[in-house]
Amino acid sequence: MEDLRKEFENFMQERCVSGECSSEEEDSYDYPDYVEAINSELMPPNRSGVYISRWDLKMVADAIEASIAMDARARMYKMLMRSVHDRQTMEKLLGAFASLIDAKIEPYREMMEVYPSSAPIFRDKIEKAERVKRYFDQILETYFREDEE
Repeated sequence: MEDLRKEFENFMQERCVSGECSSEEEDSYDYPDYVEAINSELMPPNRSGVYISRWDLKMVADAIEASIAMDARARMYKMLMRSVHDRQTMEKLLGAFASLIDAKIEPYREMMEVYPSSAPIFRDKIEKAERVKRYFDQILETYFREDEE
């Protein structure tokens, strides 16, 4: 067994020296433009006001009956977006994200009531989250027009 392990390590080392390996597998799937558009607004917490975790992505996938494996957030997001092929699925996906955002900003609203001096901090996060939810409507209108179906 030890010989097999050494042989495999030598093989991998030789392969990497010759430039045949890479630390990151490239994703050759051709994603539509809306994938990056939503990603740039939703995933960075400084843009959306909320943090979307891997478990959140898993819950959103379950909400639209998609199956995705636990992985890095970026990969999970892309796997999730592969399951969107029509306006109806996109509406379900964006609705699930909107519900998730609502659940995440509810504690912000409660904190603003309990600690009024923290209101400016949480108000900014809530405004960002609400802006992202409005952006979802733009995504539907821009990329999934009803007259195209």
